[in-house]
Amino acid sequence: MDAAATRLTQMLEAAGADAQRTAGREWTVRLPSSKRGAITCGLVCGERTLTLRSFFVRGPDREHERVYRRALRKNLDTHHWRFCLDDAGDVFLVAQMPLEGLDADALGQLLGALCVHVDETYESVVRIGFDVPDGTRFEPPPRGA
Repeated sequence: MDAAATRLTQMLEAAGADAQRTAGREWTVRLPSSKRGAITCGLVCGERTLTLRSFFVRGPDREHERVYRRALRKNLDTHHWRFCLDDAGDVFLVAQMPLEGLDADALGQLLGALCVHVDETYESVVRIGFDVPDGTRFEPPPRGA
């Protein structure tokens, strides 16, 4: 394992992240969400940059413009995270951080900010872009489900 990968593994452990190494310089982290239950975030350690990517929601069934506008407006309030679209119209949150100066506290804050952005935005985006029955509550599934 190279020095950057070793350092990132140590930072993830120090931050208390539920992380799993998936390749030489790649990890998957599971994070809590009060609206979705769990958020999965992929981390890729480049030569100088850590890239983080998390699936947010599949492409909407309706009101595409409103959904994408909501995500783009939310970008104004985020510091490191940005809502992005893939070719299929699925929405992701993506962040990049220089490895230089990155420590466990900063990584923990970055992962925490992802949870906040998802919890603040998920329900409104799903209600706009998908057929959600009235009275549907957005909360984590029961344990063991």
